[in-house]
Parts: sequence; C-alpha cells; structure tokens
Amino acid sequence: MNEEKRKRSENWSTEEKDILRELIGQSRHIIENRCTKASSNNKKTEEWKDITKRLNELTGKCRSDGDVKLAWKRTKLTAKANLSTHWQDLAKTRGGNKPKSPSQEDLATINIVPCDFILEYNNFDSNAMRPVVELNVLGQKNIEMEAGPSTLQRNVC
Repeated sequence: MNEEKRKRSENWSTEEKDILRELIGQSRHIIENRCTKASSNNKKTEEWKDITKRLNELTGKCRSDGDVKLAWKRTKLTAKANLSTHWQDLAKTRGGNKPKSPSQEDLATINIVPCDFILEYNNFDSNAMRPVVELNVLGQKNIEMEAGPSTLQRNVC
C-alpha cells in the first residue's frame, strides 16, 4: 500500500482543445492516414511529436505525446457521440421541438476527419428517416447531410 498514486494531469481548457484541433487539421493528411506501413507509422510518430512540441510551446503546458493522442481520440469520440445523439433526436421529433444542433467544436472535428463520421445506411430499415440537413462548419459553405437514426452520410468526402 506504499505505492504512490498516479498524479492527475491538468484538465484541458477550451483554448487548448481549439489549438489541438487546429494543429491536427494542419497535419490530418499524416495523422489520419489509414495506411499502416512502417514508413507511415514513423511519419505519424514524428508528426505527433511535432504537434505535442508546438502545443506545449503555444500553451505553456507540458503534455506528453500520449496525452495529446488521447485528447484527440476523446475529442473524436465525443463528437461522434454528440452527432449520433443529434440524429437520433431528429428521428424522434416528428413535429415536436427541433433538437439541439451539434456544437461548433463538434462540427470543427467533423470537418477535420469527415470520413470517420460516415456510417452505412440500411435501406430496409423501416424506422429510418433520412432528412437532408445543412450544417454550417466554421466558415465553410453549408454541407448537406442525410440523416437516419443511427446513420450519417456525407455528400462531400
């Protein structure tokens, strides 16, 4: 019982998350590359180190590569969950109040890795509803999306 507990790192501020999103956006062609060759993995590792270094310089914090990767993973998972909830709520309304739209942070994450947010749609699902919805993604033209209760198809990818 003499083991020391791992010290919690400081919470990520909104500003730090925005900077991380911006840095990832600049490097997304490397970071989000699905190729798993050794050369690609080496490039990804070097890019994560570079992103971590720049993030630490800009924020004055001392985050590790693992912390930065984990924060990005959590950001994507949160955006996916929020978007999924939004589509489910759209299917439920049936004339009721309009559900809350995804946050600008979620839309920015979608814009960085749009192909991660495409789910297949089952044309034989009788409960599915596919309204076309326009989302304004941080200063870009509106993007048309077709929605279903558990689906997102994007016309831009």
